[in-house]
Amino acid sequence: MLQETEMSTAEIMERMETTLGNLEQMSFDSINTTDQLVTLLGKAREYNAVMRNGTSEECVEASDAMGRILDELLNTTFKVNNLSHQLETETVYQRETAESIGQVIDFLYSMADMEM
Repeated sequence: MLQETEMSTAEIMERMETTLGNLEQMSFDSINTTDQLVTLLGKAREYNAVMRNGTSEECVEASDAMGRILDELLNTTFKVNNLSHQLETETVYQRETAESIGQVIDFLYSMADMEM
C-alpha cells in the first residue's frame, strides 16, 4: 500500500511540475500578447491622428493601415481569449493536484496514527 502511495505521489508531483511549467509559459505568452495589443493600439492612435489632420491621400493610407491594425487586434484578442481558457484549464489541474496532495498527506498521517 505504501509503495502504491509513493508511486501515485510521484505521478501527482510530476503532473504538478508539468502544469506549473505550462502556467509559466502561458503567463509569458500572455505578457507578450498584451504587449502586442498595447503596440497595436498605439499605432492605431497615430493613424487616427493622421486621419483627422492629414491630407486626403494620407487619410486614405492611414485608413488602410487602420483596417490592417483592426484585423491584427481581432486576431490578437482571439489569442488572449484562447490563452485565458488554457490558463483556466491549467489552474483547475493545479487545484486538483493540490487536492490530491492533500489526500496523500491525509493518508500518510492516518498510516502514522495506525502505527502508534
